[in-house]
This record gives sequence, structure tokens and C-alpha cells, in this order.
Amino acid sequence: MAAGGVLLATQAIAAPAPEPSANLGEQALLSMGGPKLSPPEQAQFDSNFLSGSGQKVDLSAFSNGNPIVAGTYRLDVYVNGTWKGRRDLPFRGNGKGDVDACLDLQTLEALGVDTEQLQMPAEGGSAMAADAACPQLGERIPNAFGIYDSGNLRYDVSIPQAYLRREARGYVNPSLWDRGVTAGYIGYTFNVVDGETRGAFDSRNRSAYLGMNMGLNLGGWQLRQDSNLTWSEGRGSRWQRISTYAQRGIGGLRGMLTVGESYTSGELFDSVSYRGINLTSDDRMLPDSLRGYAPVVRGIAETNARVEIHQNQQLIHSTTVSPGAFVIDDLYPTGYGGDLDVRVIEADGRTRSFKVPFGTVAQMLRPGMSRYAVTLGQVRNDSLLDEPWLAQATYQRGIGNRLTLYSGGVLSENYGAVLSGAGLATPLGAFSLDVTYARSQFQRGESQRGSSSRLSYSSLFAPFGTNVTLAAYRYSTRGYYSLRDALSTRDAISRGFDARPFERQRSQFQLTLNQPLGKRAGSLYVTGSVSDFYSRTGTSTQYQMGYNNAWRALNFGVSAVRTEEGFSGARDTQYLLSMSMPLGQRSRRPVSLSADLSMRDNSAGTAHTRGYDSSRIGIAGSAGSDYNINYGLTLTDSRTGPGSAVASVNYRGQYATLDGSYGYSNEFRQLSLGASGNVVVHAGGVTLAPYRGDTMVLVHAPGARGAHVLNAPGLRVDKRGYAVVPYVSPYRLNAITLDPAGMARDVDLESSSQSVAPYAGAISLMRFKTRSGRALLISVRAASGQALPLGASVKDAQGQLVGLVGQGGRLYVRSENDSGRLQIEWGEQESQRCVLDYQVPAATGEQQGFIKLDSICR
Repeated sequence: MAAGGVLLATQAIAAPAPEPSANLGEQALLSMGGPKLSPPEQAQFDSNFLSGSGQKVDLSAFSNGNPIVAGTYRLDVYVNGTWKGRRDLPFRGNGKGDVDACLDLQTLEALGVDTEQLQMPAEGGSAMAADAACPQLGERIPNAFGIYDSGNLRYDVSIPQAYLRREARGYVNPSLWDRGVTAGYIGYTFNVVDGETRGAFDSRNRSAYLGMNMGLNLGGWQLRQDSNLTWSEGRGSRWQRISTYAQRGIGGLRGMLTVGESYTSGELFDSVSYRGINLTSDDRMLPDSLRGYAPVVRGIAETNARVEIHQNQQLIHSTTVSPGAFVIDDLYPTGYGGDLDVRVIEADGRTRSFKVPFGTVAQMLRPGMSRYAVTLGQVRNDSLLDEPWLAQATYQRGIGNRLTLYSGGVLSENYGAVLSGAGLATPLGAFSLDVTYARSQFQRGESQRGSSSRLSYSSLFAPFGTNVTLAAYRYSTRGYYSLRDALSTRDAISRGFDARPFERQRSQFQLTLNQPLGKRAGSLYVTGSVSDFYSRTGTSTQYQMGYNNAWRALNFGVSAVRTEEGFSGARDTQYLLSMSMPLGQRSRRPVSLSADLSMRDNSAGTAHTRGYDSSRIGIAGSAGSDYNINYGLTLTDSRTGPGSAVASVNYRGQYATLDGSYGYSNEFRQLSLGASGNVVVHAGGVTLAPYRGDTMVLVHAPGARGAHVLNAPGLRVDKRGYAVVPYVSPYRLNAITLDPAGMARDVDLESSSQSVAPYAGAISLMRFKTRSGRALLISVRAASGQALPLGASVKDAQGQLVGLVGQGGRLYVRSENDSGRLQIEWGEQESQRCVLDYQVPAATGEQQGFIKLDSICR
């Protein structure tokens, strides 16, 4: 470009096209109503406004925006801002010299265009003739146009919605779903605890836990095994296999086929472990707008404690937590039914247990939508002497805007149950009512018949903001046995025990309520359950109430947790006041201060304690370039024991996440060490990752070591060019983005972002092309000594466009070789082109990543 050259348009563009970085989805054209956006018109540029040799340059290539050289390009295609896949698009010129993409009818149909509405050019008239003539998009669809983004290798198409087929919001064409590549992985969580108590009875407590989620993806099938290994001093080790199965998503049935050991969904009947085959509809395959729950565990730890979570008598999660309130919201789903038994094992050996009620919401579906589940196999329960066969089926169907019907049945050895129910949407909320009739036959010839009725309710009272997530009441007659109850009773009889004391639930009420109190007034929440049983007197009650708010930088909350056991008369109420606030500037190294105070009112038999229980103050912060180091120090005091101090640190490295903590008091000490991560084995080798996951994307960017993967904090491409992106949403478009910051200066990314929609459980491979070589900033002059014209085209030895001449006769190229030849053109005549030969000296210094050269174009 000539020094000081300025480019001015002599004819204004009547309706400018949106900037390439804009979201075309927000600027989609509407056929009726709203502002209209026209395609860009041709602009004429006057080279007389340029100084020097810039007046000789041919600016016609810039008349229609980004100049494109005819050819075929592999691009990400977006329609009104929505990704429609990666395609090889041919770009050709028309009679006016304009170069744009050729979108034939088949391609337009795949992009969601209603091709029956398209207008054909006057000549030819037929679809074949129109395709052969390669009419540009605006000639087929009024007010439609495309924008080519060479920097991100994408082609944005803007099409009026009137010409698009109607699709639900969030729809992703199943043809774009990716089954991934052949690969395997081992996700692991390991922790070891070494504790020692002092006092009248000194003891040493050592334990370890290894949880593994292993998978192998082969030919569209996903083989999975979830298991764990526990060890404790004095008790030895125990290996527990939670589930082993193979699964495959079937898009045509909108379902997931599972073969092996797994769990029934528990959506209508109680969740049961089985060994066999299961076909279940998968709502994740539906668009977001058509989709119709894993619980969150909250509790309080007084010391550096270990938390174990059991469901249906199986350990499904174990972790260590710091003193104070904790939240566990990353449980692997093992079914929708079955209360969670949570055990908090303190550092001094004390154990507290509580249950997390787990139920379902009202069973409403949209009109015409359905859910189904079919299971055939054998009950899987290692604690039973006999594991009988099992057949179960359920079906739900949305009948209208307000009505959903559902039913199901269970058959097993000497057991049968039938369920019928309906969901109804009303102005007051959504209700569902179902009745289950069951018949159970036991060894002594005793037959029991009974029913269980369940009423569920959920609603959001908009005027008050009250959100009743779930309110459910279930009542079961004395003769009703669920399948799990019947199996346990039969097993007790087989072992020679009296089955009458077996605990069977008569009724249960559950409630989860959230109430915001205004912009600055905070919010309230209530969760609880009340249950009674046929085999014992009294009721079992458990509920939590809390209030949270913030004042400036201070966050605070008060909560109460109450548990009552009617048959024993035991009552326990714990009150907690907690607060936290950041220290210093958040943008630098985040540090926060937190504190809480606990009061307790406990009675068991004749014993009764009331008053102060414990207190805690702690500081926590982050460090590291990617904030990948988290640390904390906590001081605690307890009414029942001496004060303690706990220090903890967590490091999220490139290959694994490591954590450790140490707690100390006059009565105990405890050291805890842990590690978690993922080992992914694929055709390119083995890649270690600090995050666990099931549905993943394997990024391959050769030579891009150190590039940030923006989809996960601190994730970088390793030295072999690989990275594993966890927590990818199945059947949804996931944009995987690389940030070149941290890469070597001699490597460029051809594109920095790509999208993929994987099947559930898939490991998708995403290749990012890179260019290796030296970055050259060449100041080029003509043989006469004058600067070359602004905007002159620069082509490599193969005739490919590699850049344009910039201001002051400078051009930027990347070369893998120390020498080469470039051709520069600024017109059609022989005198308007020249050849540039460059040579990189042996000792050349780099400034800001560029090698600066001077050269003559001859």
C-alpha cells in the first residue's frame, strides 16, 4: 500500500452488510414486520484519492467486500448464525466478475431452505439448468446474501425466515451428530486418608478410595464400566462393580440402547439394578425448546471430613471436604429413583448420616411428544440370595396442551405391578396423579395385594416468584409392596428371618420451595420430607430452611436443618450462620474470607444438649497463571472437642488434578492426598487430562503446544498437539475454540474455532490445521525503487493467494523455508506484475515475532 494511502468510496453502500463478527442470527431477515436488511450493493472506489503509485492499483476486487479467488474451500457454514456443518463449497465468478459460493438445490435443502419456494432464473427454468448456471444466492432468494470470512474459514448466510423450513429452537439435524472415533478412556478419582486420634484410646485410621469410570468407543458403540476399590486398615480391600454395559444412541428411535448391567430410569417405578437389555427414549436428542434431575447434596462438615454417598445400598461417590458447608453437584447419574444416604465421616471418627429425598417432577409432556422405556433381563443385587428375572415397560404421551397420559408394568418371579396415571396442566401449576396396583407372592403361599397412589405438583407463581420445584405425596396400602420391598422380604424369608419387622413405607410427603424476596432482599428456600412406616410408630421428618442475601461485597446466609425420628424420639436441630467476602482486587489473585457459626439443639432419650456447637473461620484463594492453584486455611472450634486447623491445596495441572490437606488438633491429626483426571487412548497415542468426562472432544492441533482451549479453565494443547475437552453437551452444537496465546511464534492456526454435535458418550476428533514456518514481514520495492501499489495480490509458487501488499509496500507471509519466490500482481498487463525472491539470513533477529526483510520485486 502506498505510504499514507487512504481508501475512499465514491458511492455509499445503500444498506451495508453486517460486520463479519456480528451474529447473523440476530439480524435474520423477517418476511413481515420489523426492519428490513438488504444485501450489500456494489461500491466503487476511486484510486485518485491514493498517493504515489497507489493510483495505479486495480481496486475492482474490493467492490464487493472481502475479495475471493475462485476455487473450492472447506468452510463452516452458518445460516442466520446457526452452524449447519462443514462443507466443501465451490466459489465461482458470474458475468459481472463477482465471486461467490455456488449453493445448488441439494445444498440449500440440507441447509434448511424450503426449496419449493425458490425462484429460478429466467433462462433455463429447470432446477438442473439453474444449478449448472451457478446463480448466486440473491438470485434465488430475495434479500439473501452470504459473507465469506477467510480468517475463520466460515461462510455466513443470511436468509429470510419465510424461506426456511420451520424447525424447533435449538434443533440440530441428526445428520450432523458425530459418533466420534475409536478411543478409550479411564476417568479416575483417588484419595488416601491417614488419620490418628489421641487420648485414652489412641488409634490409627488409614483408608483409600479409587473410583474409576472406564470406557471404550468402538464402531458407534460405547462400552462402559463404573467401579470402585475401597481399602481400610483392619478391614482390607473391597472391589465393587457398580455397572458394566454397552450403549448406542439410535437417532431414528430417539433413544438409547443399553446392554449389560445398569439401572432402570426410575421415572415411574422405583429404580432397579438389572442385568439385561434396555431401550429408553433420550430427551437429550430433542431440541432445547422441546425437552420436558440428579440431586444436589448439601451438608456441613465440622472437620476435614470424608463424605460417602450411597444409593440403593451401593457406594456411588466418595470425596473429602473442608470444614464448613459443602455442596456436591457432580454425581454420576445411576437412576432417577432411590433416596441418597449421605455419611459425613469426621477426622476424629465421628459419623453423621442423613438422607437426600429424590423424587420426580410432574410428568407433563408437550402435545405429540412421548417417552418410552423397555427393560428385559434379571434383577442385579449382590445382597440377595436369588436374583429373579425382570420385565418392565413404561410409556408416556402428551395428548394436548394440558393433558399427558402414562402407564407401565413390571413383571418378575411371583410379582406383578401395573401403573396408570395422568398429568394435567392448570393455571395453578402442573399436577400428576398415578395409581400402582401390585401383587406379591411369598414362599409360604402368602399373597399380598395393594395399591400405592402418588400426587405430584410443581409450579412457579410468577407474581411472587415462588418456585415449588416438587411437592409430592405418596400413600401405600398395607398390602402394597414395591419390587424392591418384595425382593427384600422374600430374601429375608429365605434366610429364615421373620419378615414382619421389615420396614415398609406407608406415606411420604416431599417439598422443595424457593422464594426470592426482591432485588436486594435475598431469597428463602425450604426442602423437606415426612415419612411414616407400617413396621414402626411415629414419623420420620427432615427439612432444611435457609435465607441467603448479599450486602455490597458481603455474602451471608442463615439456615436450619432439623431431623426427627418419631419411633425413637430423637430430635436434632442445627442452625448455621455463614458469611463470606472477597479480599483485595478480584481481577488479580482472588482471595476470600469466610466464617460460620453453628448452634445445635439435640435430644435423644433423656440426653439433651442445647447452645453453641462449633465455629469456623477460613481464608481461600487462587494462584497461578491460569488460576489453577487453589489453597485454603481453616481454623475451627467445637463444643465437643478441641479447636483444629486445616490447610488444603488443589493443583490443576496439564495432565491431572492433585489435592492435599492436613488437619491438626490436640486430639487428632489427618493427612489426605488425592488425584483425579482422565487417561484417553486414541489412534494418535495417549493423552492425559485433568478433567473427567464421558462425552468428550479430542482436539488435534499439530505444533500448537501451549495453545489455550477456552472451553475449560486452564486447558492447553500438549507437546504432541492434543487436548481433551470434557463436559461436552451431546446432540448440541459445541464450539471448540483455541487461543493461540502461549503457542510458539513459528506456528499459525488456520482456524481458531470449530463446532461439533457428538452423540452421547462419543469421543469426537476435531482437527485444527496449522501452518509452521517463519513469520516474515517484507518491505518490498519495485526495481525502480518505488513502493508497490496498495492492495496488490501476493501469490506463492503454486499460484495461491497468500496475502496483499499493505501500507508502505509491506507484506506479511509465513514460510517453512529460508528462501522462496512470490509473485505480485496489481493488474492484467505484464507490466503490472513482478517476482520477489527472498532469503532469510543465517543470523536474523526476531522482533515481536516477525523476521524483517527488505527485498526488490523484479
